[in-house]
Amino acid sequence: MANSKQTAADTLALLEERLRRVDYVLNGDGEARDNAPSQPTGSATARLRALERTLAQLRSRSPAAAEVLALQKAHPSLFHPSSADAPTTLPPPQLAALVLAHSQLYTSASANLTQLQDTHLPDPAGAVKLVDLAPRIERGCARQEEQARQVAELRARSARVVEQWLEVGMLGMSERWADWEERLRGVEIVVRRREAAKRREEGTV
Repeated sequence: MANSKQTAADTLALLEERLRRVDYVLNGDGEARDNAPSQPTGSATARLRALERTLAQLRSRSPAAAEVLALQKAHPSLFHPSSADAPTTLPPPQLAALVLAHSQLYTSASANLTQLQDTHLPDPAGAVKLVDLAPRIERGCARQEEQARQVAELRARSARVVEQWLEVGMLGMSERWADWEERLRGVEIVVRRREAAKRREEGTV
């Protein structure tokens, strides 16, 4: 009889502590939790009624708690799964055979965990510096794009200048040279005619 009373008292104490923790998590009522008695007094019935009142107050103060209680009332199987889903206990020989059959997996997992533990993580200082440099990198990229645009414009202007030089300079000079050559031929013909006429005049004299 004494053992059952002690078990009931311990169960009520655990329920009270859990309810205080839930109240603290939902409402942050640290003062009420600190002022809670370490050794609850009263009969089991009185303590159960106090728990029910506290739960009702918690439901009224916290919408989240009210929704959880409503969900538990509508779908009790979510909070109390049936025992049919519980795994069955195998005999020790079968458990030993199961463990031995997967011994390689255990060894591989242990080696991978050891390797992971020995792996040194990189110094986060480099990543922090890179994050700090992000604005400067963005400005540098924008400047590079602007320079690329200016270079493209300069190339287009240079192409137009070269095209104009070819049209005006080379082709124009070729036409001028042809004109000059034609004029020189005309002058040369005139000079030769005059020289021939002069020689004829001198011969007659």
